[in-house]
Amino acid sequence: MSTDFQILGLILNFLNYFFVFLLIFNLLKVNYFNPIVAIFVKVYNPFSKILPMLINPIVNIFVIAVVVKLLSLIVYFGNQYETVALLGVAIIQTIMVTLRIIFFAVIGGVILSWVAPEKSNAFLELVTEISYKTMSPIRKYIPSAGGLDFSPLFVLIIINLLESFLSDILRSIV
Repeated sequence: MSTDFQILGLILNFLNYFFVFLLIFNLLKVNYFNPIVAIFVKVYNPFSKILPMLINPIVNIFVIAVVVKLLSLIVYFGNQYETVALLGVAIIQTIMVTLRIIFFAVIGGVILSWVAPEKSNAFLELVTEISYKTMSPIRKYIPSAGGLDFSPLFVLIIINLLESFLSDILRSIV
């Protein structure tokens, strides 16, 4: 593979991560006044005006992320696999990257709750907010026990189970 294709693949992978982060921000409805989220939204606004909107912005961003991932897979493996198989791989890998980012945000949020309760950094606020909003549905059903919050443990277990399920599907496709 030539260097030009490798650079193109890296750029497409970077764009995929950009849209996955934007997907997470829209899924969890994070604070749009956060400077990091505001940068993502400013960069995405021209894309949203050029590309036709689908059902809602979340679906639109997911479709764009999958298409970008598909293009990067075609650059790397276009002559080895069929496009339909690469599309399935692109969908699964986009979901897996989303889950992995949320996984690390939950771990980061738990560590930040122990170490730095005051949030003076936009990135730390974003990690805490993603972590909190990911764990809030679990907290409705599992209350804290004696001051200990077990919701991060359940969220991490659920994410690992989903990732192992998706990796099994991915192995069966490829």
